[in-house]
Amino acid sequence: MPSYTLYYFNGRGRAEICRMLFSMSGVSYEDSRITFTDWKNYRNKMPCSCLPVLEIDGKTQIPQSMAIARYLAREFGFHGKDNVEMTKVESITDSFYDLFHDYMRLYHDRDGRLLTCLGADIRNRTSNSAMRIRYDESCQRVLPFMERLLESEGQAFFLGDQIKLCDLMCFAALENPLSENPILLDDYPRIKALRQRVASIPQIKEYLKRRDNSDF
Repeated sequence: MPSYTLYYFNGRGRAEICRMLFSMSGVSYEDSRITFTDWKNYRNKMPCSCLPVLEIDGKTQIPQSMAIARYLAREFGFHGKDNVEMTKVESITDSFYDLFHDYMRLYHDRDGRLLTCLGADIRNRTSNSAMRIRYDESCQRVLPFMERLLESEGQAFFLGDQIKLCDLMCFAALENPLSENPILLDDYPRIKALRQRVASIPQIKEYLKRRDNSDF
């Protein structure tokens, strides 16, 4: 088994889907948290000068959260069984990532740093911004489609009775939006039920209980 180090800031953010995959698999890894103060010392050492980065066996470094998540899903058995199913998994995952990405852009600067003024002030300040409009449009585009998809499949998870990357992404991508807007999924009962099923899986339940709490 390779040794893994996951580099990210001290928060959930774009690395949380990767942490959830590690928790589901039971594979150990080093969860390296980098403060924004220390980021200047790491930035030029990281591919693409961005985080998260997955380091494998102390030498191979993979940037981009979704590339890392797809790699881990394939390695740990949470991806599709063939090319068509893998494409379905990735299309659902990427749709949730669109929504998540647009939400995160509201509260981070271009260098990925969390804006210092959190809470009601910043949320009021961004309520009519172009980014807020884009995020709202993503919700209106993604959530109804995912609700219809779950209805048409009629199964426990998006692609059957076995949890996959896209189901974990549904949980991870909506954590922050739901913390701001607890009624976000009131019109989407199947998505809400899916997230509850994910949270009740023993490995995820234990992870959520012991993880560090953070605003993002």
